[in-house]
Amino acid sequence: MRGTAAESTLMQASPDMPALAAGSRPAFLYVSIRDLLARKIGAGEFPPGTVLKEAPVAGQLGVSRAPVRRALAMLAEAGLIRDTGGQGYKVGQAEPLQLPLRRLHQILTGEPEEIDRSPSWERIFEQVREVITAAMPFGSWRIQEEALGGHFHVSRTVAREVLWRLMDRRLVVKDSKSHWIVGQMTARDLRETLEMRALMEPAALVLALPALDRAWLAGLEAQVAALIRAFPAVDPQALDALDQAMFQEMFLGLRNSRLLASIRRNQISLVVPHLFRQHFPLTDDLAALQDYARILHHLGRGEGEAAQVLMRSHLLRIGRLTLARLRVLSLLPPPHQVAWMIPVHQGGA
Repeated sequence: MRGTAAESTLMQASPDMPALAAGSRPAFLYVSIRDLLARKIGAGEFPPGTVLKEAPVAGQLGVSRAPVRRALAMLAEAGLIRDTGGQGYKVGQAEPLQLPLRRLHQILTGEPEEIDRSPSWERIFEQVREVITAAMPFGSWRIQEEALGGHFHVSRTVAREVLWRLMDRRLVVKDSKSHWIVGQMTARDLRETLEMRALMEPAALVLALPALDRAWLAGLEAQVAALIRAFPAVDPQALDALDQAMFQEMFLGLRNSRLLASIRRNQISLVVPHLFRQHFPLTDDLAALQDYARILHHLGRGEGEAAQVLMRSHLLRIGRLTLARLRVLSLLPPPHQVAWMIPVHQGGA
């Protein structure tokens, strides 16, 4: 049973489950987990006989056991897995097979951003992200999970959820001691990231073109034209939103989930123009807007190869500017230090 067939079976068997609009995310954590597992089962990623248990699945996804329990029960009700009598659930008819945790991790975390672990994280996510990104040019930092939750008056579970999502975006990492670390954004890291973007994104743009909505492209092109006419009297946040549309939303229709995940992880370079616009006049952004206008024009006409050439040219040019902006940002005074984030050299990592 391939992916679409599995999802169809699941929906037919569970008509009371929350329906999803195109491009939307599930409202509940258990729905996200159910849908992820259904896709993996439908795509044949779990070998026949694979045993799925609450604790290992929850551990690999970084969630509690309760939503996993509910997701597995739904899949069993839909006939996609079978209850093994208190020993978990089995995929297919073959003899029970216990996957090594390493293999289970590889299967389940191939699409880390597909899991909505909790809706509670949304209230503080942007505030935490802003603090972290503002500190990245000035050194490495350790985030204290418990202090983060206390500062925002949320549970440690919610704080951890925010950090998992920041890790999905490569804004934080876990070190060998399981500490949450914000690494310093160095010129070398940024240069390598920009090189990867210039290699991947133009090629991905051609692959994404057939799935792009022409009305969405036309609306985006109109937004760019309006910003060009008003420049430089534009809201920096409008430019940030446009960057997100051009370099994240543009690729959402990619069928290659690994390519999409790689593109998303390399968008960390967008932190630099975002920070720069908070401190300096918008003088260097007009050329980028003009590049966007030309790219969107060709995409709207279905001319993928022309758009690809322009995208690569833009990324190569903006790479030099981004590196220059990082050097300028590193000369600014460090941001105000918050209690839940301490320099690594003071607290150890």
